[in-house]
Formats: sequence, structure tokens, C-alpha cells
Amino acid sequence: MNTMTKHPVTFPVAEGLGIFVGIIAWDLLTDGRVDIAKALLIAAPCTLAWFGVRYWKQKGKDKTGSARTR
Repeated sequence: MNTMTKHPVTFPVAEGLGIFVGIIAWDLLTDGRVDIAKALLIAAPCTLAWFGVRYWKQKGKDKTGSARTR
């Protein structure tokens, strides 16, 4: 019997917002203007990829963790 609680995989909102703000800041510093559409087009797939990696890592832990139970 496994008494360990499984933590749900959370969506990386803070990380996605950080990527978005970072891209806006980079555009502002290098070009002197803000391109929100470009920042969204880059930040959204990066956030989804980040979520996919979190989910994949959690799924891998579930497979190896259940084999170690007594």
C-alpha cells in the first residue's frame, strides 16, 4: 500500500509570465519598442513545453516510485 500523496502537476503561470516579461524587456532595450504579439507567440509555446516537461517528469516518477513500494 502506497501512502505517499501524489502532487498534481501545476501549470507554470509564473514561469510563462516571466518569459513574456523578459521578451518584452529585451525588445524594449534593443529596439526601443514593445511587440506584444511577438512576446505572446514566443512565451505561449515555451510555457506549454515547460508544462509538458513537468508532466513527463512527474509521470516518470510515478512509474519508478510504484515499483519501489513494499
